Amino acid sequence: MRIDTLGICALTVAFSGGTPSPASAAAADVVWSSDAAVSKVTLTVPYLFLSKINAMIPIESGTIVTTDTSTTPLMVDLRFSSAALTTGDAKRDAGLRDDKFFDVARYPTILFASEQIVETNAGTFSIKGTLTMHGTTRPLLLEGRGLPEDRDADGKRRVRYEATGNFRRSDFGMTYARGIVGNDIALDVVIEALSP
Repeated sequence: MRIDTLGICALTVAFSGGTPSPASAAAADVVWSSDAAVSKVTLTVPYLFLSKINAMIPIESGTIVTTDTSTTPLMVDLRFSSAALTTGDAKRDAGLRDDKFFDVARYPTILFASEQIVETNAGTFSIKGTLTMHGTTRPLLLEGRGLPEDRDADGKRRVRYEATGNFRRSDFGMTYARGIVGNDIALDVVIEALSP
């Protein structure tokens, strides 16, 4: 079952981390905002072909649009703070942030914008979109699932999303230390989002 993205809404929000205007989202649609305190992306990178490094990047802002009766997204736009990347090792973090890898001085954010979302089963979906990182935009496919809606202590509606995907860092111009640091990167996204 295909779920069409909101074209006007996507144009309004794409790469901005903003919120769709009332004119761009149907009256029955729900606009969710990511909770920056708990939403994150984890990159898993092969290292020396024997071990792996996990790098956590906060999701500094995100907008998800759903209908009022389903938590399956119609649109997803995310902004990650690559400048806040951490692996738990200060020296390694500094190396990943410099111009040989993420070059956060020039590219402090990573952006994802959905283009098409297809429901694959009850509560699961595929998201075709674009990832903009290190000054380059490439297609990215995420396989996601949404957990049942809940309410927090303040009575606000809350929903959790989890998604996975893969990309090659060389596709984004990051080719340094290819014999030491792997090229194929696994990506895990966790988003907790609140409605107004």
